[in-house]
Amino acid sequence: MPNWNPNNLACTTLWTTLFKMKQLDSNFTDSGALKMSELLYFNPLGTAADKLKSARIMADQLDVIFRFGRGAVYEDSIDREKAMEVLVPILLDADKLVEDLASAADDIYHFWQEPVNV
Repeated sequence: MPNWNPNNLACTTLWTTLFKMKQLDSNFTDSGALKMSELLYFNPLGTAADKLKSARIMADQLDVIFRFGRGAVYEDSIDREKAMEVLVPILLDADKLVEDLASAADDIYHFWQEPVNV
């Protein structure tokens, strides 16, 4: 798991994306410790079906923004279906942190200009 830090492209890309989407309004440093339940999309009073729908919509938006807006590509052996299988459960879990979501994004996507691990 990458530490929540400004030198990790998964962290900075996720933070700027969530900030621009108005999902959070905290600074970068404080945002890693935010719970999913503190993000705007999360509706604690919704039904299970409503929560699942919101998580799927958010996962879809993140995937599209990362790939088409931010130049990320899937890591080897990852496709859209696998990306959604990883992102949606995190987005559904009220106690997961933004840092957890960044860690998952780091495993799923190779971000533009991110160094290649050899």
